[in-house]
Order: sequence, then structure tokens, then C-alpha cells
Amino acid sequence: MVQLIRIKMKKTLGFTSLFLAAMSFGSFGIWIRLLNKEISIYQQIVLRNSFALVIVVLIVLLTKQFKNIEWKKMKKLNLALYIFLIPLAVIAYNIAMINAKIAIATFAFYVGTILTGWFAGIFFYQEKLNREKLLALFFVILGLGLFAYPFSNMSINLGFIAGIVSGVLDGAANIFRKDLAGKISKLILVLLTAIGGVFVSGIMMLYFKQSLYSFYTVSATTWIVGAFFGFLLIVINYLLLLGFQNFDLGLGSIVLSLELLFALIFGMIVFNEIPTSREMLGGLLILVAIVTPSLRLFLVRGENR
Repeated sequence: MVQLIRIKMKKTLGFTSLFLAAMSFGSFGIWIRLLNKEISIYQQIVLRNSFALVIVVLIVLLTKQFKNIEWKKMKKLNLALYIFLIPLAVIAYNIAMINAKIAIATFAFYVGTILTGWFAGIFFYQEKLNREKLLALFFVILGLGLFAYPFSNMSINLGFIAGIVSGVLDGAANIFRKDLAGKISKLILVLLTAIGGVFVSGIMMLYFKQSLYSFYTVSATTWIVGAFFGFLLIVINYLLLLGFQNFDLGLGSIVLSLELLFALIFGMIVFNEIPTSREMLGGLLILVAIVTPSLRLFLVRGENR
């Protein structure tokens, strides 16, 4: 009985962490638009990752996290893959956004992430696949499809392929989040993510020939929003580590797709952007996908009354 309670508490903690991460992801549109008034999207990535790195370094030094790490016991390959998979996913995602409609790129990303999470959960973590989970998978793909509809522009082009690749890379990163979160300090893992983010964002700025000089001319508001964005990245990466440590990979990927629903809500509240009936239906189906796996639990409770 005690063991069951502990398992339920861990699942609840994992779900709550991923739910909050999805909510935070949904707010990205607000901060991106505020920063976009003065700097480009790639300059934004450099700014927010730089702030994230500085903040998390200070937190790690103050909490003295380095002292308790036995680096010799760490699997260096797993750490290296964790550090670089996330930034590589960001690069692929930006390529998708440039070469495809936003809705199509987002659809491709989540299809890649969710399917990778399901396969990894089944083959690496022996997560059981029942009817409720299959229904959840069906509902979330259908919901994402409604966001991406119409499919007239969804040819198999560079943008669509990059979106799928980005999703697969992000799904693979979640595997290492689940594997490493219980073996090394989460703050250290967040720090490593920030280092990888700065490295990759710097390469992106060089590739697109964007100067650092623009940062000297921006307003104080941009610096404040950039600092907050960097802090938000730290929180999100910590929540993702905590979430996937305590929750199924497959279902966790579905929970994260709630980002689309939260983006609609924030867009409506902040920018007065009224979602279409199709988008509202898509969001409802994603909610149904998240609730569906819990049906078995409720049915069993009902039978035991």
C-alpha cells in the first residue's frame, strides 16, 4: 500500500512538472514578440541563453553542487548526447520554422517528439501500452492535425523534414533527461544545457551574420525581458528533468503538447487573438488525450465501490 502511494506521488509530481513546463512553453510567444521589437530571433536565442548560463552558474556556485558529483562514474557519452541533442533540436526547429508554415513545423515537431517518446518508453523503459494509451496517441495526433490543417502546404519539403528531425532529437533528449535526472544534480544538468545553448546560439548568429553590436543599442526593457526569459529557461529545463524522471516518456510527451493550448490562451489574453473553432477543438482533443490514460484508474475504482 505504501509503495503504491509513493508511485502515485511520483507520477503526480512528474505530471505537475510537465504540465507547468507546457504552460511556460506556451508563454514563449509573449516574450519572443516583446524582444522581436528590437532584436532578431537568433539574437534573442543568444541573449536568453547567455542570461540562463550566468544565472545557473551563480545558483550552482551558491549551492556548491559541484562538490557532490562523482564525475568518474558518469557516462561521458550520455552527458555529451544530452548537452548537444537539445541545441541541435533547436537548430532543426528553427530551420523548420523558416522553411514551413508555423503550424506545419509545430505539427511535425510534436509528431516526432511524441512518437519517439512512445517508442523509447516501450523499448527502453518497458512502459506498458494499453488501449487507453493508444486512444490518447490517436487523440493527440488528431488534435495536432487540426492545428496544422489545411494540409495543402504540407509537402515533404525541408521545413517538414526538419520539424520531424527536431521532434525526434527532442524526444531523444527526453530519454537522457529521464536517465540522468536521478544520477546527477538537476542544477548541473541545467547548467550543461545552458552551456550547449550558448554554444549553438553563437554558431547560429555567426551563420546568419548577425552582429553583437545590436545589444548595445537596445532598451532596458529588452535586457529585463531577456533576463526573465533566461530564468524561465532554467525553470523549464529543471521541470522537464523532474517531470521525465517521475513520469512515462510517452504520456509525458503528450502532456508537453499542451503548449499549443496554453499558447492559444496566452494569445487571447495578452494579444486579444481569438482562436478559431478548429484550434479550440484541437486543444480539446489534446486535453482528452491527456485524460484518457486515467480512465482505467477511474473504472477500477468504480468497480471496487
